[in-house]
Amino acid sequence: MTLNKTSPILLIIFLFPILVATVQHGGSTLFALLLLTGLALGWPMWRSLEVWEKKILIGFLIFFLLVSLSLFNTENISSGIKKEGRYVLFPLMIPTYLLIKKLQLETGKIFLFGLIAASIVLFGQALYQIYVLHWSRAIGAYNSLVVGDISMLAVILIVCALITVAQNWLHYLIGVIAIVAALSASAMAGARGAWILLPISLIWFMWIKRKFLGVKLTLLIVLIGIVLSFLAFSIDSIKYRVSTAVLGYQAIFDGPEQVSATESIRVRVELWRNSITIWKAHPLFGTGIGDFKTELFQSIKNGESRLTVELAHAHNIYFDTLATAGLVGLFGMIIFMQILPFKMFYSFWKKEHDPWLNFYSLSGMTTIIAFAVFGLTEGWLARKPFVLTYVMCIVVFMSSIAVVKLRDKEKVINHES
Repeated sequence: MTLNKTSPILLIIFLFPILVATVQHGGSTLFALLLLTGLALGWPMWRSLEVWEKKILIGFLIFFLLVSLSLFNTENISSGIKKEGRYVLFPLMIPTYLLIKKLQLETGKIFLFGLIAASIVLFGQALYQIYVLHWSRAIGAYNSLVVGDISMLAVILIVCALITVAQNWLHYLIGVIAIVAALSASAMAGARGAWILLPISLIWFMWIKRKFLGVKLTLLIVLIGIVLSFLAFSIDSIKYRVSTAVLGYQAIFDGPEQVSATESIRVRVELWRNSITIWKAHPLFGTGIGDFKTELFQSIKNGESRLTVELAHAHNIYFDTLATAGLVGLFGMIIFMQILPFKMFYSFWKKEHDPWLNFYSLSGMTTIIAFAVFGLTEGWLARKPFVLTYVMCIVVFMSSIAVVKLRDKEKVINHES
């Protein structure tokens, strides 16, 4: 394939992180273009995949099927089908992956450039919404959670690049500018859940690079983390959100019986408590995806919940999956969506020494950790921009590893011949 024939695919990969949170349906449109092309051209590649590739891709298909079993219990069919539209993106990653593998495109590099550009675009859009439109929080094309979380994801993936493939002062300068821009965008969005990832990712990077860290460098990283945290909590919007969170947790224990819809912390805790109650009635397969709001309404009506408004999900992917898809869906999610892909990326991190392979494997692991953390306070499986971002990150980093390994294998064969 010539560059001209593959450049539209590379352009889509570059644009995806830029548009997924800033333009309505931007991410969906780009993914659809990849999917349709993959459906037309990609399938012959399945037989040539390595065993580890098939294992991961089939795992995502199994996760989708296990969650879909709960549809047999679903009463609100229209809501269930809508929710199914989010989960079906996981098996639809297969033709997309096959397309990239067929074209032998190392998409991770262009995706990194897209992340850097996305940081600047997210910052500019957030700045416009806050200081020109005078909105209280930046919401991008959808809402503040999408802006806050995806901006923070860009931060930690750029950090992955800085500690693996950056080579000179210009790389570090560009990386730092992008990180500051993305952090600022996340701060203007005021998404508290996103900022939980900052100290966790700092600990993660120190652990994963522990063999290469001297005492002085470790202390320097800790100092940088302390400074970043201090700067973060010096921002008025962050301080306000944190203070309301503290008050919210205090109110859980000594607040009034009913929970107002404006008390986000107490709402989440009550949603999680209600999720356990819903799950107990349907322990194996759950109440059915799409039925969470229906079950919650019934609990409020019967006086079993302290909430005053019914919501569509539990604002936590673990409680939400447990309630709607039961133990089968929860274990399917943890095993096939998180553990198996993480182990795959970690295996390449341990055995490979090529800087770009290190970047792809570290970024894959970090993506899974990031969304696992986001899932503690946000039901991102119910939001298409989040699911698309997760799927694209896995496809890009996994396929990039596979393409590099395939090229290395072909070089060895050509050398021997």
